[in-house]
Amino acid sequence: MPRFNPFDYFFILRPLILIPAWNFLLIGAYLANRQAAFTIDIVIGLLAYTFVAGGGYILNQIMDIETDRMNKKLFLLTSGFVTRRAAYAEIIILWFLALIMSFRFGWLFVVFIIVSMLMGVLYSVPPMKLKGKPIFDTLANGIGYGMVNFSIGWLLVSTFAPLMFIRFLPYCLSISAVFINTTIVDVEGDRKAGELTTGVFLGSKLSSISSTLIMGAAIVLAYVQREYICLIPAAVSWPLFAYAAGYTLLRDGVNRKVTIASFRLPGLIFTVITALLYPIYFVVLFVILVSMRIYYKKRFGMTYPTLARG
Repeated sequence: MPRFNPFDYFFILRPLILIPAWNFLLIGAYLANRQAAFTIDIVIGLLAYTFVAGGGYILNQIMDIETDRMNKKLFLLTSGFVTRRAAYAEIIILWFLALIMSFRFGWLFVVFIIVSMLMGVLYSVPPMKLKGKPIFDTLANGIGYGMVNFSIGWLLVSTFAPLMFIRFLPYCLSISAVFINTTIVDVEGDRKAGELTTGVFLGSKLSSISSTLIMGAAIVLAYVQREYICLIPAAVSWPLFAYAAGYTLLRDGVNRKVTIASFRLPGLIFTVITALLYPIYFVVLFVILVSMRIYYKKRFGMTYPTLARG
């Protein structure tokens, strides 16, 4: 059995993919009052949502443990560094703490936190397991990150307003487009694993065309609404979506490099924009990335993250 390391229980939260969730929460808070500051409420809310999202990512790993073992990835659970029982216990602790912290911001904030938890369960756990149901996997990501995530940030600094969902719509569309392209590069592996994702269901051509059109809609809507925080990453990455779609149509194949770039670039730009709004965020990101490099090198003898492997 692997030697105990307390840092395993932090890195099982997958901090690299927590970054987009942090981005959207912070942007949601900024959209609410056009102010960007790491107040005590922002810090507590961000920590609470980290517990919610991190618990969801652990649950997803538990449900995919056999597939991940076959694909030799996400070693913490598949190789026994963290037991399944300990992982479930961590989810319970994280979600309990998140709920306790959420009461600071009122009952409606608590409702959105619970909705986010439920979406995490529905996304990963059978029989619903939305991540294995075409179209619903895309909707779950678009709504989860593009609506619920933003709403939680908004409610940290402002009151509920139904019109906020209209403002979030271009973000929801762009996130949905990005997600579709992530399923395209995983079509073969998902098909072998029996996962019926949007990419598997629609096929590479129709998926790529759909994501390009959805990202185009996000650009138009962001421009009309003057949501420049969304417009910039959507517009800059759209040519990659269009190129990837054209490639699949003309060459009857997938250009993996361009497709991967198409869904990584928007996230990178969102992260830079978020850090420009909240300069201290650059420090947070630096600490996270450096700690990951040190942890994975010492624990597994591997260099991660890298530009090539994300």
